[in-house]
Amino acid sequence: MFNLLIASNLDTWSGNSYEFEKGRVAVEYTADEISERYKSLDVNAVEELKGFSTLFVTEHEQTESRIGRIKNIKVRFSTVFIEFEFDPIFPPLPKGSIESIRSQIDLGKIELGRTHWAIKDEPIFDILLKKGLITSQQLEASQQLIAPTHPDPLPIQTRHGEVNTKQVFIVHGHDDISKLEMAAFVKSLGLEPIILHLQASSGRTIIEKIDHYSNVGFGVVLYTPCDIGAKDGTLSFTYRARQNVVFEHGYLIGKLGRPRVAAIVKGQVETPNDISGVVYIAFDDQGIWRDSLKNEMRAAGYHV
Repeated sequence: MFNLLIASNLDTWSGNSYEFEKGRVAVEYTADEISERYKSLDVNAVEELKGFSTLFVTEHEQTESRIGRIKNIKVRFSTVFIEFEFDPIFPPLPKGSIESIRSQIDLGKIELGRTHWAIKDEPIFDILLKKGLITSQQLEASQQLIAPTHPDPLPIQTRHGEVNTKQVFIVHGHDDISKLEMAAFVKSLGLEPIILHLQASSGRTIIEKIDHYSNVGFGVVLYTPCDIGAKDGTLSFTYRARQNVVFEHGYLIGKLGRPRVAAIVKGQVETPNDISGVVYIAFDDQGIWRDSLKNEMRAAGYHV
């Protein structure tokens, strides 16, 4: 998930603040599901928007674009005022860079000619890396730079035989809306969601970081349609979760046990067929999944 900010004036991003018309924020060129979550600009929406990486672009890419973040958001009567900063690690993106990734970021046909603030549910850094617009070294350096403001959750140590029922480990793919909705639900139960970004920290590899922070009594795995695949030799493609999701699902089952891991499945997503006794819960629009998940947590010893 990332913010895409486009403005008409050539010197718009030469300062450190800007003001959008409220009707152009989280509405235009933004998927309905995402717009519904953020267009209210309530306290929770504002905090989440500040946590997203941001592309700062001028209309028709008349100037180089920049990568950065929004530091502050003030919602006024008819405008939204922001303060921002560029990431010093990433160089300016040459003119034409945003156009070159049009299809990957779901850019509208005339979107580059419209001043607005859109929110895109796409892995922007993966896209920029594949296009050669940034390097893996720059990405790692940037993540280390912002790490102090986004600290990892503190693991809760337990004695032998005890179970940590204060935290829930959440495994996710590229569907940030589902991830945020699940995290909000876990918080509403008075619990702390443990969500790890897919990079090493404190000298740990991915698997070491997962092992370090999965000392919990329950894990939730989000199977969302992030990838597509098919059996070799066939043309029948199905939606699949990210490979890291399937791997971490199996890892958590091995560490916590099947009764302490629930998979939440969004839409028609292929699930592993070689693991018996796994709990799969449909991520339905009516919210029935919430009651089903609470029942599983209660069975695992959580007081929810």
